[in-house]
Amino acid sequence: MSLNDLSALRRRYLLISGLGWLGTSLVIPVMVLQMSSKGLDIATIGMVFLVHGIVVTALELPTGGLADVIGRRGVLATSAALGVGGLAWMAFAGSAWEFVAITAIRGVARALSSGPAEAWYVDAVHAVDREGDIRKGLSYGSSIGSITLGVGTVVGGVIPLVIPASSPIPALSVPILLGALGYGGLLLVSLLGMPEPAREVARPKFGELFKAVPGTIVSGVRLGLRNRLLAQVIACMAIVGIALDSVELLTPGRMADLLGGEAAAASGYGVITMIGFVANALGSGLASRITTWAGGNPVRAAAIGAVVGGGGLLVLAGTGGLAGTAGLVGTGAGYALMFFGLGVTGPLRSELVHNEVSASERATVVSIQSLAMQAGGSLGVVGLPILVAATSTPVAWLVSGLMLAASALLIRRSRAVAKAEVAATV
Repeated sequence: MSLNDLSALRRRYLLISGLGWLGTSLVIPVMVLQMSSKGLDIATIGMVFLVHGIVVTALELPTGGLADVIGRRGVLATSAALGVGGLAWMAFAGSAWEFVAITAIRGVARALSSGPAEAWYVDAVHAVDREGDIRKGLSYGSSIGSITLGVGTVVGGVIPLVIPASSPIPALSVPILLGALGYGGLLLVSLLGMPEPAREVARPKFGELFKAVPGTIVSGVRLGLRNRLLAQVIACMAIVGIALDSVELLTPGRMADLLGGEAAAASGYGVITMIGFVANALGSGLASRITTWAGGNPVRAAAIGAVVGGGGLLVLAGTGGLAGTAGLVGTGAGYALMFFGLGVTGPLRSELVHNEVSASERATVVSIQSLAMQAGGSLGVVGLPILVAATSTPVAWLVSGLMLAASALLIRRSRAVAKAEVAATV
């Protein structure tokens, strides 16, 4: 692939974006149910999720700095290799300590994957044309990721229904093993299909590597704290983490109540999640048009997306007491609204961030965003089960929805700065 062909770069980025979410998507509908089937209760599962959040939180900045120092390809390939190993083990795990260890491995993989692909694409485009359009590629990449998540969750949810009871591999384990194969595909593409553009500075020697990473991290953190827009985006991402964990942790149990049985719950959750991810892809695809409707102001458009996303969680809360078809319809509608709103904000937030940073800080700043989201998610997996135990699942969704809608205030800037941004797009 030629690094001078912007269309080829975009296609490769879309492939990487899809493969990056394929393994995860196949596991989403069965992960909580797999742990439940091995005797873990919701509190223990929440603690397993917390381990993931802690590991990612601890490693986000070092791994982002690593990608900025040594390049994107090797970091993404390492992430994919860990994904293969983690899911292969998860398929046959049977105890709480195993799931904790697996989650730690997957947390390392997640931290490594949070910035390299996106940073590689932006750097490659800028190497061809410093003023090249990255919004379309980032938007399409987000859409492809969402479509992959949607299709993968449906497939992962349906597979347990068609696996015969006589199968030597447990039904819930099959989509997990297929997820490991998905990470294998990402490993091959990252190694063979991510030629990196020439770097402005020489690649450091091994002994210099770990000396350079802390400096890159410090530079990125200072930028995130000093730049008002970046600080607002980072705070918003923490709330997004809470919102996402509120549906990932609580919806499988809701589907089990509505449908009964683990296999049926996995299938139903797969369909509901697919609806959400398709809506996310639609929101990402319409991000540019919504920005135009918002007067060409991406900050205003991102704020609109946050309000819509919060509204989706409020729908989940409002229909959380319904049973049967009404309950399923309400859950699907809530997912659609929430993920549509997040789909709108995603590529716009990425564009705003990338326009504020240099190539040497790019992956680190992306990792800071992911760090904030993981930190928020960690708070969610601790606080949400407590809130559910004290009140109910709908109340937890209500609180999360109000927080997500209110986060629109965090991504708004002063009127003078907003006007300057609008003028720059004319």
